[in-house]
Amino acid sequence: MIFKKNLKHPIKDIESVTYLTAIKNLLVYENVLKNRMISFSGDGGEYEYKLNRAYELYNKDIDKLINSNPEKNNYIGLLSVESLLDAFSEYYDLLISQMPHDEDEANFLIAYEFLCGEFPIQTYYKSNFFWDDIHQDIKKVSYKRFQSKHYVDAVESAFKQVIKRLKDYVNSKTERKYDGDKLMHRAFDFSEQEPIIKFNNLKSIEEKDEQRGLQYLFKGIVALRNRKAHENVIIDDSNLCLEYLALASLLMRLLDKYIK
Repeated sequence: MIFKKNLKHPIKDIESVTYLTAIKNLLVYENVLKNRMISFSGDGGEYEYKLNRAYELYNKDIDKLINSNPEKNNYIGLLSVESLLDAFSEYYDLLISQMPHDEDEANFLIAYEFLCGEFPIQTYYKSNFFWDDIHQDIKKVSYKRFQSKHYVDAVESAFKQVIKRLKDYVNSKTERKYDGDKLMHRAFDFSEQEPIIKFNNLKSIEEKDEQRGLQYLFKGIVALRNRKAHENVIIDDSNLCLEYLALASLLMRLLDKYIK
C-alpha cells in the first residue's frame, strides 16, 4: 500500500505489521500512563486534562486497538492514523518538554514520533483543539479568516480586538482619546504616573519588571498591527498565524483578569 502525504489514512486499511505494532504500542503505553496518571509538580492537572481529553475522543476505538493483533488487522472503525496522532499531540508536546522520561513515557514518545514521521499531521487537525481554548473575542473575529487562509487578516483583526478592548476601557476611565503607544503608556506605565491597569502591587523590583514586561507585550502588538495595516505583509505559515493568535488570546485574558 502506498501512503500519501497530507491525506488521512484509515487504520482499517493498514496492512503493515510495523505500523500496526507502532499504533498498538502508542496506545498501550498511553493506557499505562493514563492509569497511573503521574502528577507533575506545578502542572495544575494539565497532563491529566490533555491525556483524558484525547482518550475520551476515541475511547472505544482505542480499547479495540489495544486488544488487536498487529499481524492481522481486524479493526473496522473509522479512525485514521492522523486523527489519532492529532488527538494526542497536545499531550505529546507537554510530555516532551519534561526531562528525563521514564521507560513508559519514552516508549510512548518513540511510538508517537515514529508514526508522525510516517503520517505527518496536517495543521487542519492541530488547529481544531486550538480554537477550543482560544479567547472567545479572538475566535469571533479571527476564526473564519483563519479557516479561509487569510492569515494576515486573522492576525490583524485579533490585535485590533485587543487594542479596542484596551482603548475603550482606558478612554472611559480618563475621558480622553488615547491610541497607539500613548494608549499603552497611559494604561501600563508607572514611572511618572499611577497606571490604569496594574498586574501586581508594583512594590518589589520583580513586580515592576513584570509590569514593564507585560506593557512591552501590549506595545508590541501595536507595532505589529501598524505594519500589517500599512505594508503588504505576507503570512503563509498557518502555524505562525496560530502563534500570533495565541498571543492575542493571552493579552485578552490578562485584560479579563486585571481590568476592574
